Amino acid sequence: MNNSRNQNCKTVSLNVRGIRDQAKRMSIFSYLKDQEASFHFLQETFSEISDESTWKKEWGGNIIFSHGGRHSRGVCILIDPSLNQKSEHSFTDNSGRIVLITLNFNCLKLSLCNIYAPNNQNEQLLFIQELNNCLLDQSEVTRLIIGGDRNCTLTTKDKKGGLAWKPTNFRNCILITMNMLDLVDIQKERHPNVNKFSYSSKALNLKSKINFFLLAKKLKKCLKSRHPDIYSSRSQLNLFVA
Repeated sequence: MNNSRNQNCKTVSLNVRGIRDQAKRMSIFSYLKDQEASFHFLQETFSEISDESTWKKEWGGNIIFSHGGRHSRGVCILIDPSLNQKSEHSFTDNSGRIVLITLNFNCLKLSLCNIYAPNNQNEQLLFIQELNNCLLDQSEVTRLIIGGDRNCTLTTKDKKGGLAWKPTNFRNCILITMNMLDLVDIQKERHPNVNKFSYSSKALNLKSKINFFLLAKKLKKCLKSRHPDIYSSRSQLNLFVA
Protein backbone atom coordinates (compact mmCIF):
# COMPACT_ATOMS: atom_id res chain seq x y z
CA MET A 1 0.00 0.00 0.00
CA ASN A 2 1.40 3.40 -0.89
CA ASN A 3 1.73 6.12 1.76
CA SER A 4 -0.91 8.44 0.27
CA ARG A 5 -3.49 5.64 0.32
CA ASN A 6 -2.58 4.97 3.97
CA GLN A 7 -3.19 8.62 4.88
CA ASN A 8 -6.47 8.96 2.99
CA CYS A 9 -9.33 8.14 5.34
CA LYS A 10 -11.98 7.85 2.65
CA THR A 11 -15.39 6.83 4.00
CA VAL A 12 -18.45 5.81 2.02
CA SER A 13 -22.01 5.52 3.36
CA LEU A 14 -24.60 3.46 1.50
CA ASN A 15 -28.15 2.25 2.18
CA VAL A 16 -28.10 -1.23 0.63
CA ARG A 17 -31.78 -2.10 1.31
CA GLY A 18 -31.01 -5.67 2.25
CA ILE A 19 -28.05 -7.86 1.30
CA ARG A 20 -29.21 -11.26 2.50
CA ASP A 21 -29.15 -12.49 -1.08
CA GLN A 22 -25.61 -13.69 -1.72
CA ALA A 23 -25.45 -12.54 -5.33
CA LYS A 24 -26.50 -9.00 -4.36
CA ARG A 25 -24.16 -9.02 -1.37
CA MET A 26 -21.15 -10.06 -3.44
CA SER A 27 -22.04 -7.42 -6.02
CA ILE A 28 -22.17 -4.75 -3.29
CA PHE A 29 -18.87 -5.93 -1.79
CA SER A 30 -17.22 -5.82 -5.23
CA TYR A 31 -18.56 -2.31 -5.81
CA LEU A 32 -17.28 -1.14 -2.41
CA LYS A 33 -13.79 -2.50 -3.06
CA ASP A 34 -13.72 -0.55 -6.32
CA GLN A 35 -14.26 2.66 -4.30
CA GLU A 36 -10.90 2.15 -2.56
CA ALA A 37 -12.27 3.54 0.69
CA SER A 38 -10.90 2.85 4.15
CA PHE A 39 -14.31 2.47 5.78
CA HIS A 40 -17.77 1.65 4.48
CA PHE A 41 -20.98 2.46 6.40
CA LEU A 42 -23.89 0.25 5.32
CA GLN A 43 -27.52 0.64 6.40
CA GLU A 44 -30.47 -1.74 6.10
CA THR A 45 -28.26 -4.81 5.85
CA PHE A 46 -30.96 -7.15 7.30
CA SER A 47 -28.15 -9.07 9.02
CA GLU A 48 -28.34 -11.58 11.87
CA ILE A 49 -25.69 -12.93 14.23
CA SER A 50 -25.47 -16.15 12.25
CA ASP A 51 -24.36 -14.18 9.16
CA GLU A 52 -21.22 -12.68 10.67
CA SER A 53 -18.62 -15.32 9.83
CA THR A 54 -19.86 -15.81 6.26
CA TRP A 55 -20.05 -12.10 5.48
CA LYS A 56 -16.59 -11.43 6.96
CA LYS A 57 -15.13 -14.24 4.89
CA GLU A 58 -16.77 -12.90 1.73
CA TRP A 59 -15.55 -9.37 2.47
CA GLY A 60 -12.05 -10.60 3.34
CA GLY A 61 -11.70 -8.35 6.37
CA ASN A 62 -13.27 -7.09 9.55
CA ILE A 63 -16.92 -6.04 9.80
CA ILE A 64 -18.51 -4.59 12.93
CA PHE A 65 -22.24 -5.30 13.05
CA SER A 66 -25.39 -4.11 14.76
CA HIS A 67 -28.04 -6.61 13.72
CA GLY A 68 -31.66 -5.93 12.86
CA GLY A 69 -33.93 -8.62 11.48
CA ARG A 70 -34.16 -10.66 8.30
CA HIS A 71 -36.32 -8.01 6.65
CA SER A 72 -35.44 -4.72 8.36
CA ARG A 73 -32.77 -2.55 9.94
CA GLY A 74 -29.17 -3.59 10.51
CA VAL A 75 -26.02 -1.45 10.17
CA CYS A 76 -22.36 -2.30 9.88
CA ILE A 77 -18.92 -0.80 9.29
CA LEU A 78 -16.65 -2.62 6.85
CA ILE A 79 -12.92 -1.97 7.17
CA ASP A 80 -10.77 -2.13 4.04
CA PRO A 81 -9.01 -5.53 4.27
CA SER A 82 -5.73 -4.05 3.01
CA LEU A 83 -5.49 -1.74 6.02
CA ASN A 84 -5.20 -4.53 8.59
CA GLN A 85 -6.89 -2.03 10.92
CA LYS A 86 -8.45 -3.12 14.21
CA SER A 87 -10.81 -1.09 16.37
CA GLU A 88 -9.73 -0.27 19.93
CA HIS A 89 -13.32 0.04 21.10
CA SER A 90 -16.74 -0.66 19.65
CA PHE A 91 -20.37 -0.14 20.60
CA THR A 92 -23.49 -1.59 19.02
CA ASP A 93 -27.09 -1.06 20.04
CA ASN A 94 -29.69 -3.82 20.27
CA SER A 95 -31.90 -2.52 17.45
CA GLY A 96 -29.68 -2.61 14.38
CA ARG A 97 -29.48 1.19 14.24
CA ILE A 98 -26.13 2.25 15.77
CA VAL A 99 -22.59 0.95 15.40
CA LEU A 100 -19.59 2.93 16.63
CA ILE A 101 -15.88 2.14 16.56
CA THR A 102 -12.82 4.00 17.84
CA LEU A 103 -9.42 3.31 16.31
CA ASN A 104 -6.05 4.84 15.55
CA PHE A 105 -5.71 5.85 11.92
CA ASN A 106 -2.22 7.01 11.05
CA CYS A 107 -1.62 7.98 14.70
CA LEU A 108 -4.88 9.93 14.92
CA LYS A 109 -7.58 8.50 17.17
CA LEU A 110 -10.94 8.60 15.36
CA SER A 111 -14.46 7.59 16.30
CA LEU A 112 -16.68 6.45 13.43
CA CYS A 113 -20.43 6.08 13.96
CA ASN A 114 -22.87 4.62 11.43
CA ILE A 115 -26.60 5.09 12.04
CA TYR A 116 -29.94 4.14 10.55
CA ALA A 117 -32.65 6.29 12.12
CA PRO A 118 -36.29 5.20 12.38
CA ASN A 119 -38.97 6.95 10.31
CA ASN A 120 -41.59 6.77 13.08
CA GLN A 121 -41.60 10.09 14.94
CA ASN A 122 -41.96 8.60 18.43
CA GLU A 123 -39.19 6.11 17.76
CA GLN A 124 -37.00 8.89 16.38
CA LEU A 125 -37.04 10.76 19.70
CA LEU A 126 -36.06 7.62 21.62
CA PHE A 127 -33.36 6.95 19.04
CA ILE A 128 -31.76 10.39 19.34
CA GLN A 129 -31.60 10.01 23.11
CA GLU A 130 -29.82 6.67 22.79
CA LEU A 131 -27.50 8.06 20.12
CA ASN A 132 -26.56 11.08 22.25
CA ASN A 133 -25.80 8.84 25.23
CA CYS A 134 -23.69 6.61 23.01
CA LEU A 135 -21.70 9.50 21.56
CA LEU A 136 -21.08 11.13 24.92
CA ASP A 137 -20.11 7.91 26.68
CA GLN A 138 -18.43 5.88 23.94
CA SER A 139 -16.78 8.19 21.40
CA GLU A 140 -13.89 10.60 20.98
CA VAL A 141 -16.24 13.54 20.49
CA THR A 142 -13.64 15.97 19.13
CA ARG A 143 -12.56 13.41 16.49
CA LEU A 144 -15.95 12.06 15.54
CA ILE A 145 -17.44 11.20 12.17
CA ILE A 146 -21.12 10.27 12.00
CA GLY A 147 -22.61 8.93 8.80
CA GLY A 148 -25.64 6.99 7.69
CA ASP A 149 -29.32 7.38 6.94
CA ARG A 150 -31.10 9.79 9.27
CA ASN A 151 -34.55 9.50 7.62
CA CYS A 152 -34.87 13.24 8.09
CA THR A 153 -34.10 16.43 6.19
CA LEU A 154 -32.63 19.41 8.02
CA THR A 155 -33.73 22.23 5.73
CA THR A 156 -36.20 22.91 2.97
CA LYS A 157 -33.30 22.75 0.48
CA ASP A 158 -32.80 19.09 1.41
CA LYS A 159 -36.14 18.09 -0.07
CA LYS A 160 -37.77 18.45 -3.49
CA GLY A 161 -41.33 17.37 -4.23
CA GLY A 162 -43.70 15.38 -2.04
CA LEU A 163 -45.45 17.03 0.89
CA ALA A 164 -44.43 20.54 1.87
CA TRP A 165 -41.33 20.56 4.07
CA LYS A 166 -41.67 21.49 7.71
CA PRO A 167 -39.31 21.04 10.67
CA THR A 168 -39.93 18.05 12.92
CA ASN A 169 -39.05 17.45 16.56
CA PHE A 170 -36.44 14.94 15.42
CA ARG A 171 -34.86 17.46 13.06
CA ASN A 172 -34.70 19.99 15.92
CA CYS A 173 -33.07 17.37 18.16
CA ILE A 174 -30.43 16.67 15.51
CA LEU A 175 -29.56 20.37 15.38
CA ILE A 176 -29.30 20.44 19.18
CA THR A 177 -26.96 17.44 19.07
CA MET A 178 -24.83 19.11 16.42
CA ASN A 179 -24.53 22.23 18.55
CA MET A 180 -23.88 20.28 21.75
CA LEU A 181 -21.12 18.14 20.23
CA ASP A 182 -19.72 20.82 17.91
CA LEU A 183 -20.53 18.91 14.72
CA VAL A 184 -21.01 20.29 11.23
CA ASP A 185 -22.87 19.07 8.14
CA ILE A 186 -19.72 19.41 6.09
CA GLN A 187 -21.26 19.00 2.65
CA LYS A 188 -23.73 21.79 3.37
CA GLU A 189 -20.99 24.02 4.76
CA ARG A 190 -18.59 23.49 1.84
CA HIS A 191 -21.27 23.57 -0.87
CA PRO A 192 -24.22 25.59 0.47
CA ASN A 193 -25.69 26.28 -2.97
CA VAL A 194 -25.40 22.74 -4.32
CA ASN A 195 -28.40 20.47 -3.88
CA LYS A 196 -27.52 16.79 -4.15
CA PHE A 197 -30.06 14.21 -3.09
CA SER A 198 -29.34 10.75 -1.71
CA TYR A 199 -32.91 9.39 -1.99
CA SER A 200 -35.44 9.55 -4.78
CA SER A 201 -38.91 8.07 -5.37
CA LYS A 202 -40.69 8.38 -8.70
CA ALA A 203 -43.91 7.11 -7.12
CA LEU A 204 -43.86 9.91 -4.53
CA ASN A 205 -42.30 12.48 -6.90
CA LEU A 206 -39.77 13.05 -4.14
CA LYS A 207 -36.04 13.65 -3.81
CA SER A 208 -34.29 14.23 -0.49
CA LYS A 209 -30.93 14.31 1.25
CA ILE A 210 -31.13 11.87 4.14
CA ASN A 211 -27.79 10.06 3.77
CA PHE A 212 -25.17 12.32 5.29
CA PHE A 213 -21.97 12.92 7.24
CA LEU A 214 -21.56 15.02 10.36
CA LEU A 215 -17.99 15.89 11.22
CA ALA A 216 -16.33 17.18 14.40
CA LYS A 217 -15.26 20.73 13.61
CA LYS A 218 -11.70 19.99 14.72
CA LEU A 219 -11.42 17.51 11.84
CA LYS A 220 -12.30 20.05 9.15
CA LYS A 221 -8.63 20.87 8.62
CA CYS A 222 -8.11 17.24 7.52
CA LEU A 223 -10.86 17.34 4.92
CA LYS A 224 -9.87 17.31 1.28
CA SER A 225 -11.37 20.32 -0.48
CA ARG A 226 -13.03 18.25 -3.18
CA HIS A 227 -15.10 16.17 -0.80
CA PRO A 228 -17.53 15.22 0.64
CA ASP A 229 -19.82 14.41 -2.24
CA ILE A 230 -23.28 12.91 -2.42
CA TYR A 231 -24.49 10.48 -5.04
CA SER A 232 -27.68 8.51 -5.48
CA SER A 233 -28.32 6.64 -2.20
CA ARG A 234 -24.80 7.16 -0.89
CA SER A 235 -22.50 9.76 0.62
CA GLN A 236 -18.73 10.01 0.49
CA LEU A 237 -16.21 11.72 2.74
CA ASN A 238 -12.46 12.14 2.21
CA LEU A 239 -10.13 12.98 5.09
CA PHE A 240 -6.39 13.33 4.66
CA VAL A 241 -4.84 12.34 7.96
CA ALA A 242 -1.30 13.68 8.08
